[in-house]
Amino acid sequence: MRKLHFVLSDVVAEEAAAAFGEHERRIRELLPNIEVHHTGGTSVKGVLTTGDVDLQVRTERDTFESARDALCELYEPLHRDTWHSDSAYFTAAYDDPPVEVALTVIGTLDDLHHGAAWQHIAEDPTLIADYNALKRAHEGGSPDEYDAAKREFFYRNFRL
Repeated sequence: MRKLHFVLSDVVAEEAAAAFGEHERRIRELLPNIEVHHTGGTSVKGVLTTGDVDLQVRTERDTFESARDALCELYEPLHRDTWHSDSAYFTAAYDDPPVEVALTVIGTLDDLHHGAAWQHIAEDPTLIADYNALKRAHEGGSPDEYDAAKREFFYRNFRL
């Protein structure tokens, strides 16, 4: 079983920015009028991260299905059992660094959790400290337990 290891985002910032730029370019070639944002731990200075790069692709409800289908051409589906009418997830797990993409409908809870929540974290030292404490508590631990704790952190701190 894979064990979790975290590094400060500052250590991987250059690689993360380059990966974001490349994947944003790829997405915009297929979806030129869509919003693409760098989110997740690598997007916030001073946050512990596994080093993967998270992208949020935002769309209106009426273009969600076509955007989802286009992203299926670029990426492997991720957590397909959690897809619904507001969000879908993808991965380029074998890229270096690995990349995950969250497609969200603008204005939904998933949109908040994958986007604006990261802006709030970046602006709030208390949230950064709490998030880093969560990561430290899961260092070397199970990815499934960590994912559950991370979901709880976002639901507890960010609501519509």
